[in-house]
Amino acid sequence: MTYLNRYLLILFTLLTVFTACEKGNISAPQDPDPVLNPERINFQEPVVGQFNTFEVFSYECGQASTNEVWELDLTITASDENAIEFTESYENGEDFVFEAQRKGDFLIINAEDRQRTRLFFFYGSDTLRLQAAPVAELSYSDCVFYENGEKFTGDFVASMPTFTIEGRSFLNQKVVSCVPVVLDLDGYLFYDQHGLTASITTSTSGFGGEETTFTNVFLLKE
Repeated sequence: MTYLNRYLLILFTLLTVFTACEKGNISAPQDPDPVLNPERINFQEPVVGQFNTFEVFSYECGQASTNEVWELDLTITASDENAIEFTESYENGEDFVFEAQRKGDFLIINAEDRQRTRLFFFYGSDTLRLQAAPVAELSYSDCVFYENGEKFTGDFVASMPTFTIEGRSFLNQKVVSCVPVVLDLDGYLFYDQHGLTASITTSTSGFGGEETTFTNVFLLKE
């Protein structure tokens, strides 16, 4: 084999190796946004009449729900470029109307309104950050969410890549907590940039030296 042929063979081999490495490092494409139901709430493009129905489950942690499941509707009843008006309603209950200011990638609900809602009452922040990238990943154990082994209560956005509850699985959910100290519970909002998926609160009570943990879940109906 001539020197030139050896050189060409080595060059071809190197190019093949580099090309194979480059293909191995290509990031998998991101899944496109799901096709949204135009009747469901879309924080990005709110329209009067859009609504989400949440099924409500209450149970002792680790036990199947034995209570009757009831439903709550969250409906957009007014909207413009500055604000979205929501109405919470459920059977045999009084409707509650509240407003969320639209500030760029944020929804802002004032504390007085927030504390009167069933979905957001525990959330100790005015701001729901729709586009913020998660800065931590959570784990789940005994009806409570943890970040690096500590209960997740901070004022930052975390993520749950996969989460299953009541037989339903959700992917790539943002999670916020920010529970005020005055409330003796753990609380979490699950959402994406378009809407709320779940509102979950967990509290513990003691009797006779034994503690029991109860969970209340508002879960987006399929």
